[in-house]
Amino acid sequence: MSEVTAILRKFHGAAGEFVRLTAGEQPKLPELEKLGFVIESHPHLGHRLVKTPDRLLGEDLQARVQTRVIGSTILVFEETSSTNDVVLRMAGSGTQEGLAVFAESQTRGRGRRGRVWMSPKRKGLWFSVLLRPRIAPVALTRVTVAASVAVARALHQFAGVNARIKWPNDVTVGGRKLAGILTEMHGEADEIKFAILGIGIDMNCRQEELPEGIPATSLLIETGEAQDRAALAAVVLTALDDAYRLALENFDAVIEEWAQLCTTLGKQIAVTMGPRRIEGHAQALDGDGALLLRQDNGRIERIVGGDIVVEK
Repeated sequence: MSEVTAILRKFHGAAGEFVRLTAGEQPKLPELEKLGFVIESHPHLGHRLVKTPDRLLGEDLQARVQTRVIGSTILVFEETSSTNDVVLRMAGSGTQEGLAVFAESQTRGRGRRGRVWMSPKRKGLWFSVLLRPRIAPVALTRVTVAASVAVARALHQFAGVNARIKWPNDVTVGGRKLAGILTEMHGEADEIKFAILGIGIDMNCRQEELPEGIPATSLLIETGEAQDRAALAAVVLTALDDAYRLALENFDAVIEEWAQLCTTLGKQIAVTMGPRRIEGHAQALDGDGALLLRQDNGRIERIVGGDIVVEK
């Protein structure tokens, strides 16, 4: 842990109260102030953090989280093509599981099926996490399901919004998309070498900054006020860490929470997978995270991905 991270961890842990810094830590304060942190100093009480900058900083995010896996290392780029691309380049060199890469903006952020994900600068959380789950490739959908639960839970906890899940990978508020999740697997048919979990959350975007053609929203629109992006990042990483552990150890607990949050279950839907279209009743998730769809003829179809339209 760097000295800057250690100082910021003291400040965040004190929640606005004065803390004592060592003689070796105090010379780092001007460095923090140059980054935009406002620090009050008192000759008898010590120092306290008054304000944080509206920017993501790796050392600051590292100071805010104490997780088992996710967030083991945190990097922040001012701009990149896609955070998934950055993680992909680093994964092959044996980088530790849990690496989280954030970008203030992406020039080629992507969603499912190659779609573009809009990433306006410093208006949201755009990040990817490197995972090395020891599960069969067929079970990787568990990770996406767990991530959607974690993001929905974190958004409700942090901003009080009624975040729900639209299968397979959208987190919505009032039927409008607030966050998206993309899981990419790299490996063989019978082995996962690593997976990349990409997440985008629209936070302080105005309506005109959101993509046209789909119902989308942001925390700014839903709450009426700008939100602290670094604070939410810490909440999301912590929730993801907990959900990832459950996905590997006790997926039934994840399914139970997912079912309470999902707006797709119990609905008659149509799923499009390339040229194929299937209609049926969304029944449940199976043990690997696939959606079980009961067709009109009674046949149960196992669906792991696709575009859905809720018919009724």
